[in-house]
Amino acid sequence: MVAAIIYLKLRICCFVGLCVSIYATYVEVKAENNNNYKALCDLSPKVSCTAVFNTPYGKSFGLLSYLFKDIPNRWNPPNGLLGIIYYLGFIYSTFFQHHSVFILQIFLCVCSNLLSIYLAYLLYYVLKNFCVICISIYVINFLCLCEMIKIYKKVRLVELNKKIK
Repeated sequence: MVAAIIYLKLRICCFVGLCVSIYATYVEVKAENNNNYKALCDLSPKVSCTAVFNTPYGKSFGLLSYLFKDIPNRWNPPNGLLGIIYYLGFIYSTFFQHHSVFILQIFLCVCSNLLSIYLAYLLYYVLKNFCVICISIYVINFLCLCEMIKIYKKVRLVELNKKIK
């Protein structure tokens, strides 16, 4: 399909997203187990990652808590853990050059950006807080989408050149 080198920037973005998601999960677990825990990203009461992570929206994007009022924690994973799974899966998928995998990658990038918009809305309008980790993930998701668009253009160009020949 296309040389694997074009996925390098996308892999780097996903790796950074993976690292941020690992840190987010670490902060959330530490804050759950220690009420006095203060993360590096807790700069003030209105600029606090742990304050955001300790809300219902800090687990499964707030969706499971909304649908099932008394859901146990083991069935309601932290958003950071879902991010770890997402970025690991995305990095893994970049090593396969198949049209259906490519379509799945584009779909996942669009979905992650829509989810970022939803979470940014909650962060600003509902929680009225600023979360450095959250904003970082939104930016990373956007950069992944930009890279996927660049890759799509290159793949499309290669496909058109093959049809012409």
